[in-house]
Amino acid sequence: MGVIGCLTAGFEMVGRNLWLIILPVLLDLFLWLGPRLSVAPLLEGVVALLLAQPTSDQITARQIALFAQLVEQFGERFNLLSLLSALPLLNVPSLLARHAPGVVSPLGEPHVLVVTSVLTLIAWGVVLVPIGLLLGFLYLDSLACRVRAMRSPNEQESALSADGTSAAEGTEQALRLSGGVGKLIRVFLFAAGLLAAGMMLAPLWMLLVGTVTAIAPSLGLLVWMFSMGLGSYISLHLLFVIPGVVLGERGLLRATWESVVLMHTRFPSVAGLVLLVMVIYEGLGYAWSLPPGDSWSLLVGVLGNGCIATGLTAAVFVFYQEWTGQLPGATQASART
Repeated sequence: MGVIGCLTAGFEMVGRNLWLIILPVLLDLFLWLGPRLSVAPLLEGVVALLLAQPTSDQITARQIALFAQLVEQFGERFNLLSLLSALPLLNVPSLLARHAPGVVSPLGEPHVLVVTSVLTLIAWGVVLVPIGLLLGFLYLDSLACRVRAMRSPNEQESALSADGTSAAEGTEQALRLSGGVGKLIRVFLFAAGLLAAGMMLAPLWMLLVGTVTAIAPSLGLLVWMFSMGLGSYISLHLLFVIPGVVLGERGLLRATWESVVLMHTRFPSVAGLVLLVMVIYEGLGYAWSLPPGDSWSLLVGVLGNGCIATGLTAAVFVFYQEWTGQLPGATQASART
């Protein structure tokens, strides 16, 4: 099955299982109509600190003022609860986590909780990120179950007797629960590794780009473009780790190895899939977010984004399921490990 076939299969599967969009829709409704966590006061202190810095020339002062204005606008619109959907392919996809609906909803001004210190910000992050990962796992695991069922549609469903389950059925359920906990742990470990790497590398990257830009602005731009391209290329190698864990039920190392090999052996197909997914998701996401935040017409965008995002995620899962059997080595032999 090619890229277009995977996309078609993903959307067909969602069309037959519309309940899969419940979590994305509920998350967007919560971000739209629920309370907000504002970091505006915290960013106002950053802006005041920037504006208080002495500047050597008028151009630099104008640039700092423009940057301060952008930071203020970001603080007014940003909802810290968006951290529930901050990690692509690890969290529940959300339209309003990427396109903030504004400070007013159709129900009026929401209740606003203010974050005024860095420690409070970190505490909220420690709470929201794991919750987002848990919701994301429930969403992705449900999606993986439906994609896995596409491979064997004639598989008989086990029926429970009126008196209760047998000992064998109880053992099977216990094994299934244990496998789900194992997959959840692997997902958390993978996310923790990504976050730890990002926290270590991001400051070094910013320092390098800032230093080079201060010495030679044109060279700094080249370094920034090269580093962004390199980071995107490395990220592509990890694209199928989560499908490998939740759909293929692989161990974390095996899923990472499969993702890297799949990237290298099927690079044109993987690049085509990623390009189509990004164009469809970002293009339609912009269209869905056009209605103002205080209009109920935004509900159309919330429902549409839930369907499109779930269909595209399912297409990635279908692509993984189709092509892992073609990988060199003993991939097929490890399908049940």
